[in-house]
Amino acid sequence: MKNPKEGLNGSISKRRKAMNVQLFNLPMDILSRILSELPINDAIRTSILSRKWKYVWCSHNNLTFNSATMRKHYFKSTTHYGNGILSDNEFITRVDKVLHQHSGLGVERMEVKFRLHNKHAYYIDRWVNFAIASKTKELNIHLFGWGKLLLPRDISYGRVTEEPYNLPSQLFDAGNGSYLQHLELTSVSLQLPADFNGFRNLKHLTLVDVSITDEDAQRMLSKCILLEFVEIASCRMITSIQASYPLGQLKHLVVDNCPLLQEIELNCSLATLQYTGTVVPLVFASTSRLTNICMKFFSFHAALDYIVTGFPSTLPRLETLTLICAERGSVTCFL
Repeated sequence: MKNPKEGLNGSISKRRKAMNVQLFNLPMDILSRILSELPINDAIRTSILSRKWKYVWCSHNNLTFNSATMRKHYFKSTTHYGNGILSDNEFITRVDKVLHQHSGLGVERMEVKFRLHNKHAYYIDRWVNFAIASKTKELNIHLFGWGKLLLPRDISYGRVTEEPYNLPSQLFDAGNGSYLQHLELTSVSLQLPADFNGFRNLKHLTLVDVSITDEDAQRMLSKCILLEFVEIASCRMITSIQASYPLGQLKHLVVDNCPLLQEIELNCSLATLQYTGTVVPLVFASTSRLTNICMKFFSFHAALDYIVTGFPSTLPRLETLTLICAERGSVTCFL
C-alpha cells in the first residue's frame, strides 16, 4: 500500500517538473517579458541556467543602474572600496558591461542613479546615446547633487565639489527624443541647442537641482506641448517659470525650493498644485479644474499674506487645501 505522504510528494514533484518544462518551452519574447519584471542584476544571473537562458536577459526592457543593482553577486569586484560601497570606476565598468551585452532593442525604461559628475561625461554620454538608439520611452538620470537640501555647490563637507554633468546636445536633436514620454533629471547641467523643437511625446518632466536658465526652462515647457506633469525643484538659477504657448494637457505642477524664483505664469488649467518656497505671484489661465492645492511656506506671516492677497478667488472644484508653515506646522482643509 502506498504511503500517502510519498504520494503527495510525488505529485508535487511531477507538478514542479511540468511547470519547469512549460517555462523552458515558452517563446523567447515571453521569457524576455518575464525577466523584465526582475531587476537587471537578477535577470542577468539567469544566464547560468542553460544555453537557452544565456542571452534571454539581453532584451531586458527595464534597465535600472544604481548602487544596489550593480553591487550584486553577479559582478566580481576587482577592488574593495569602503564598506561594500561601489567606487565610480566599478559602477561605470559594470554599466558598460551590461550595455555592451544588451541587444539595444525594446528598452522601455532606463535609469542611472549614482554620484557622477562632468568628469565622467565620456561614459554617461555613451549611456545617453544608448538610450536614444534604443528609443527609450522613460529616461531617468539622477547624479546626486544636493537636491532639495538647498546647500550651495561650494560646500561639500570639506571636499571639492565637482562640476555637474552637461547633457549632450544630441539628446535634443529633432527625432532623437521623439520616443521620450518621461524624463527625469537630477544634478545635471542642461543647455538647449538653438534649434531645439521639443520632445513631441513628452508627458512627464522632472528637473531637480538642474542648472538651467530661465530662457531654456521656458523653451523646454513651451516646446513640449503634451506635458501632463511638471516638477521643478532646487533649481538655483531659475527666477521665472513661464511658457510662451498654452499647455492644455498640463494637470499637475510641483515647484519646490527654487531660491531665486520670483514668479510662475503658465497658460494652463491645473488639477493639482504643490508649491514650496517664498510667496511669489502664481498666475494661471484658469483655476476652474484645481481640486488639490498644497502650499508650503517658510514664514507664518507669508502664509497669511498669501491667503489674503495672493490666493485665487475662484476655485469651484477645490477638494483639498493644505497650508504648511515652517514656523507653525500645518493646517489641512477638506472642502
